[in-house]
Amino acid sequence: MPPEVEEWMVQAEYDFSTAKAMFHSRKYLYMVYKCQLALEKALKAAVALRTNKTPPITHKLLLLANMGKMDFLDNHFEFLGIMDAIGSGARYHKDLAVTRKIYPRNIAQEYLTKTEEILEWIQKDPIFKQS
Repeated sequence: MPPEVEEWMVQAEYDFSTAKAMFHSRKYLYMVYKCQLALEKALKAAVALRTNKTPPITHKLLLLANMGKMDFLDNHFEFLGIMDAIGSGARYHKDLAVTRKIYPRNIAQEYLTKTEEILEWIQKDPIFKQS
């Protein structure tokens, strides 16, 4: 595996482990942010493998999934769209108290589970077996 791709995957795993820690410490807003980052970095690894180029500087998960020619299920694309819509709102919020209420424990658990599912799906993509 090329070093750049390996680094993207190491960072994706680190961000996801941080998301799990944030979940257990009940910091759900930051957990959502780390889930988005983990997905972004794993998708950038796929883009780098498929295109043999450094991925673009973007946070758009659906764009990266399309560039990486990911063979996702429809519900995976739907979740990436949700994460794209959350976007910078999880990073740069106007009212922390209001934003925190958007992500109660049950929603956070759902996002954590879905993120893990998609990360596993990305790692099983044949492009990672070929490198």
